[in-house]
Amino acid sequence: MIYVTGGTGMLGAHLLHRLTKSGYQVRALKRENSNLDQTKKIFSYYSSEEEAKQLLAKIEWVEGDLLDRDSIREHLEGIDFIIHAAAMVSFNRRDRYAMLHNNVEGTANLVDLARESGINRFCHVSSTSALGNPPEGVPSSEEHVWNNSRKRTAYGKSKFLSEMEVWRGMNEGMEVLIVNPGVIIGPGNWDSGSPQFFKTIWNGFKFYTRGGTGFVDVLDVSAAIVSMMDQSQWEVVKNQRYVLVARNVGFREFFNLVADNLGKRRPTIPAGDWLLAIAWRLALIVSWFSSSSPAITHDSVNGSNRMSHYDGAQITRIMPFQYSTVEESVARVAKIFLNEHR
Repeated sequence: MIYVTGGTGMLGAHLLHRLTKSGYQVRALKRENSNLDQTKKIFSYYSSEEEAKQLLAKIEWVEGDLLDRDSIREHLEGIDFIIHAAAMVSFNRRDRYAMLHNNVEGTANLVDLARESGINRFCHVSSTSALGNPPEGVPSSEEHVWNNSRKRTAYGKSKFLSEMEVWRGMNEGMEVLIVNPGVIIGPGNWDSGSPQFFKTIWNGFKFYTRGGTGFVDVLDVSAAIVSMMDQSQWEVVKNQRYVLVARNVGFREFFNLVADNLGKRRPTIPAGDWLLAIAWRLALIVSWFSSSSPAITHDSVNGSNRMSHYDGAQITRIMPFQYSTVEESVARVAKIFLNEHR
């Protein structure tokens, strides 16, 4: 049986669909107040109504909190493999310490409980933000280790420190796998995360930045994880990490792809560093008066005009795996978006 954390998020829901469709028994962690509507909606994108119901019924949902060991200890009885996809994601500096605590402590607790329960196989979903910065002109890969700098986000630091807990588990006898996806293209909650790109462009967003980053399809990330955890691949991939990036794309090109597939006008106004600096400061002031989180933060725009390159080819060299093109991914997600908004 597979134990999955983060099953109510975009990637987690896609993982649950892939696992249940592949015949795995799944136990999924959720908080007491978690809403399963997004997970159900994501299942409906890839299965008929009847099949989606059947697949969802195969999931054993359990309630708990990764910060409370006692609330999840019993969940691990009978588990053979853990996929840890849960994480707090925020680029609001107010959330810095909470995010570091939640992500790192939650991972450490899960590693410790896995060892205590005799579970030796553990997959951790990290991020390209946890990779190191290579020399100019060299794409970041599995070989580049974290380096502290003022330009690194608190989220990236939390994912790096979480990875350290997983490597600790390996040094204590566990078999582990870490994946580092880039920006994940997929459908889900259109008001948060990467799906928000589609709603933002749909609403007539006019700005673009000159930077860029690595992108990957959510279906490719879930397929890669499920394929690598299979017994036929595990001995080859274990105790390593894999960057999952299909292609490095400029934000202007990506926004143009989204706009073209949604039938909207392309963004035409470049947002320079000075404009971004004004925007996040204004958003911060507005948040003071509204007692809400700022819509734009320093961390969220940091590096928006810098092109980051990642090398996601290693997985294609060790197993039969091929990425979807970014063009295919955007077209697929845009079609889902349009079906819901027309």
